[in-house]
Amino acid sequence: MPALGSLLTRLQSRTLRRRKVTPKAKALLLRQDGALLLIKHSQERRWRLPGGFANMEESTYAAVARAVHELTGLRAFDPQPIARIDESQFRPDVMYGDFFQMYATLFLITRWEGNLQPSRLGWEAAFFPRDALPDNLHEEVSLALEALRTFDETGQVKVF
Repeated sequence: MPALGSLLTRLQSRTLRRRKVTPKAKALLLRQDGALLLIKHSQERRWRLPGGFANMEESTYAAVARAVHELTGLRAFDPQPIARIDESQFRPDVMYGDFFQMYATLFLITRWEGNLQPSRLGWEAAFFPRDALPDNLHEEVSLALEALRTFDETGQVKVF
């Protein structure tokens, strides 16, 4: 078994130091009346923006449209990037010994079709007026609202 232990040690020393960049896409779906769409998983208990990881060779534009549809049942059109967020500030992950640097592109979406109906078990989705947001919000929601204000005022993409 010493040879196996030596092999495992060599493999770990090579993989433990790798950094992987993991792109994500988040959506700020905004109705004409100003209400925004939030989702919540029954096990997390905090409301957040719909989104997810981009698949290999999938653009963040395609990823946000796919994630919105998978999580809400809505088909999003014309996503507009309004922010780039370093998500390692929320959840630095160490999986399999590698450090995953996660970043998300936040997209403003004002056009969609379909009925709001989460297609995954355990998920809820609802539109909330900006002056009546739930108390249990994920930190990303306040960043998204700040990015929206910056985008409305300057037309610039905000970087967090």
